[in-house]
Amino acid sequence: MNDHSITLQESGQLLYRQTRRGESNCQRKGQVKTHRNHQPKFIGKIPRGMAAKVMACIKNHDWRQNSDLIALRKHGYTPYSRIFDRSYQPKPLRITARSESREALSALSLALAANCDYSPYSKYMFEVILPVAEIAQRMGVLHVYNNGRKAYDVLLHALRVLEQLDYVVVHRDRESDSGQNKPMRVFLTENFFTSRGMNLKSVRQWLYKYRQWATSAGIAVSLRNKYERHQLKMARLGIDIDRHHSLKNRLNKIKRWVISPEIFNEKESIIANLNTSVIAHNKQHISSQDLSEVRYQMAWWTWSASDACTPIIRLKLENAIKTEFPHLFNHSTSTEQYYRLLLERAGIPLP
Repeated sequence: MNDHSITLQESGQLLYRQTRRGESNCQRKGQVKTHRNHQPKFIGKIPRGMAAKVMACIKNHDWRQNSDLIALRKHGYTPYSRIFDRSYQPKPLRITARSESREALSALSLALAANCDYSPYSKYMFEVILPVAEIAQRMGVLHVYNNGRKAYDVLLHALRVLEQLDYVVVHRDRESDSGQNKPMRVFLTENFFTSRGMNLKSVRQWLYKYRQWATSAGIAVSLRNKYERHQLKMARLGIDIDRHHSLKNRLNKIKRWVISPEIFNEKESIIANLNTSVIAHNKQHISSQDLSEVRYQMAWWTWSASDACTPIIRLKLENAIKTEFPHLFNHSTSTEQYYRLLLERAGIPLP
């Protein structure tokens, strides 16, 4: 006999003792048990450019034939709560994932691809510029209780699966509201693209065309400002990945994999042509004092556009100068002093 069907024999009759099995069903008073609150489905807007091409490849992907997922299920999942438990042994699962899991993986992949930063000039490539709660809302699994608590366990489980597949890199940090470690920054890896049938050559071509399209459409500046606002938000929250060296090495590896020499050459040629044209044009019309102003300004622009400078560092230096020397912005003749102070604060030799 099992634990739930305990029998007693009394005067030749079998008497069954009532167990606690199904007690939760009795408490619902005949109500149908909720299988799941939301069905995962991408409900966001499909952006233009490279994101649309990546999302098209994701929609045609069949998780039942994904070799990485099959290998992971044969070995077994490891939840994040047991990642540091050495005694935990993953349990092998059947090869084919359930339809609910496949729906969650597809919806999450579409939401990540739609809100990813595809700029090749960012410090770290393929960062998702969206909080996790909003990602859950875009994939239709954000559940808000009556007391206002937000839950998105479907997203967290699917994100952990993508992390074990090495499709994403997740940086977790302590959330101030709940005091728990939550995903704060998510980056797509090269395997995220190659597993969906996208090769390196195609990704590089899409990045190059995406940069050209953003420049011709006049939205390159707005995209850069959006990325800088995200960096400032992470800085205000105290989320810094500079101390996590293994994470930085992994992100740098992703950038080395995807960045082509053509993009770097285009960037260097644009900066060089800009410096040459501006200085050559102004040599005939401006004085020596104005020429030094142009040199300081171009030196600052060149350094701020290089990999040695991040958007956070640039904005911190500019805001510090504006706060300490507000009189520099009252007269146009103070531009030379403004850029000279910026170069000195950044430790750049004056031209």
